[in-house]
Amino acid sequence: MNSKDYAVISDVHGNYKALEAFLKYCSDHPVDGIICLGDYVTDSPYPERTMELLYRMREEYSCYMIRGNRENYLINNLRVNQGWKPSSQSGCFYYTSQHLSDDDMAFFESLPEEMTVRIEDCPELFICHGTPGEVRGNVDLNPELKVPALQKIEGNYLLGGHSHMQEIFRWNGKTYVNPGSLGLTLDGIGRNAQFVVLHGDKAGWTPELCSIPYDAETFLADFTESGLDELAFVLNRAVKKTINTGVNYVIQCVDEVEKEAECPVSMASEEVWEKVAGMLEV
Repeated sequence: MNSKDYAVISDVHGNYKALEAFLKYCSDHPVDGIICLGDYVTDSPYPERTMELLYRMREEYSCYMIRGNRENYLINNLRVNQGWKPSSQSGCFYYTSQHLSDDDMAFFESLPEEMTVRIEDCPELFICHGTPGEVRGNVDLNPELKVPALQKIEGNYLLGGHSHMQEIFRWNGKTYVNPGSLGLTLDGIGRNAQFVVLHGDKAGWTPELCSIPYDAETFLADFTESGLDELAFVLNRAVKKTINTGVNYVIQCVDEVEKEAECPVSMASEEVWEKVAGMLEV
């Protein structure tokens, strides 16, 4: 019986060095294809380098790709200007939008939010960024979503990302697999890229959780070299500390800003952001 091996990635978030390391892994450990669950850019320097690698990947591998909430934000900004500007709140989005081409945006718009993947001689896979019907469904923050998510799909295998947390969850003969985040890993260690390799045949899919190092030193230096440090301020520093530690300083920062400002994060002043930065040591 011929088995199939498919790598699954999610939440690259513009970390082209992690993507480089992943593609090197796939070269050294050949796979039949790659499944991508969205959030390819934002939060990192040089998104054009990530896009170049994604396009090359599509030429070299059989790829199944969907978009995530980050791609939706960028598409929505094309339709209605979101007012992104140099700031802690939207500086990363502002920078990313300035570094993507019309072709890049057309590519994102061409991607579905979810789909059923059918691979010969293997069970079908339903793939989404968050949960079926909800691109931002987060089964780590809301574990009660797991069973309803599996109930929604016709097949027995569900792939989802968004939470940045690697996970395999089984219920009533069905399996949910989260590959974690390739570019912004929340493993409590830092400087690793996470993904999954699915080994499949007619009997089913067996997920293998993977974590590999990448050139984080060069990538972190790029934040300054690219000019992103000068555009995204506090949240940018939270991203870098998250990369270094594997702890989610980004969400901690946003939550604390809302508490301190007593208003939505979009309305918080830079003074509040800097106060929170001191509290969290970012």
